Amino acid sequence: MKRSNRHHYRIANPFRFFIFVLVCIMVITFAGISIVGAADAEATDIRTYRQVVIQENDNLWNLVERYNPDANINIRDAVYDIYEINDIDADDIQPGDEIFIPVY
Repeated sequence: MKRSNRHHYRIANPFRFFIFVLVCIMVITFAGISIVGAADAEATDIRTYRQVVIQENDNLWNLVERYNPDANINIRDAVYDIYEINDIDADDIQPGDEIFIPVY
């Protein structure tokens, strides 16, 4: 008589097995949601910019207001974005300079 090398496994505690399967499903689900959520977060962070030539009496505050009239934004944050994008300070801008203004 030939013996089979196959092992037959038995679930010793059905409740623990159920909890294990439930936790595995939850981890897989949350990982999938996180991956999809990260892709959505990156997509919403895309901004458009407008290249502007500085005119006499222009300042960063009025440029933000001029190019974002309907946006409900914090102007200080927008001016800080301009500093970061263009690698400048407020004292650095002169008439004739070209800078990028974020459009929200």
